[in-house]
Amino acid sequence: MPEKVIGILGGLGPEATVAFFFRIVRATHARHDQDHFRVLVDSNPKIPDRTAAIRGEGKSPLPMLVQSARGLQKDGADFIAIPCVTAHYFFDPLQKKVRIPILNIVGEVVEHVCRRMKKVRRIGLVATSGTVETGLFQKAFAKAGIEVVLPDAKTQKSRIMAAIYGRKGVKAVGPSEESKTLVITAAKTLIDRGAQAILAGCTEIPLILKDGDLPVPVVDSLDVLAQAAIREARGRK
Repeated sequence: MPEKVIGILGGLGPEATVAFFFRIVRATHARHDQDHFRVLVDSNPKIPDRTAAIRGEGKSPLPMLVQSARGLQKDGADFIAIPCVTAHYFFDPLQKKVRIPILNIVGEVVEHVCRRMKKVRRIGLVATSGTVETGLFQKAFAKAGIEVVLPDAKTQKSRIMAAIYGRKGVKAVGPSEESKTLVITAAKTLIDRGAQAILAGCTEIPLILKDGDLPVPVVDSLDVLAQAAIREARGRK
């Protein structure tokens, strides 16, 4: 079966896009350049902020998401991966606007946890406020009988969102010890409330939070999506 061309709809943010592409390259078993997949990347940081749009505080990103997706389709991508969780709030209307399939990071993460972490019944969510407020993970995990433990409002704003969007957050200056400390502190409050694993549910979070940083497993949403993209490119289920 011929390999499929991977399309990355990125720029949401740029560093997460680079990290996602890097994970695909590193996870591909290859001895030569020609053993790697063909990957088309549209890194468009001009797409409006997803959390602001969900809260009614900014423009909808959907028109520009559609534009980028159609561009990848036109250029030869066989499917699309979006290394931004919050953007998946717009998944259904976006998928209807293109002919090629779009991988769903939320579904892939839930399937990964159910398949690889069968004993986990409570998982702590570290994500943007937009992702938390849409209930994307809460609804998907509930169908699998897994409870999502959420940060309290103060922790969500002063630690998690500060680590992502703050003046010294990942989007502003890249990974830093300050942002890592904020996220680890927030994650530990979820563990104290019974979380048996922590989900890095924003694709910027895996840039600062790694498995081994906490006394419970960390689920890396970027890694899960990269593995899904590789399977899809190889035509495997």
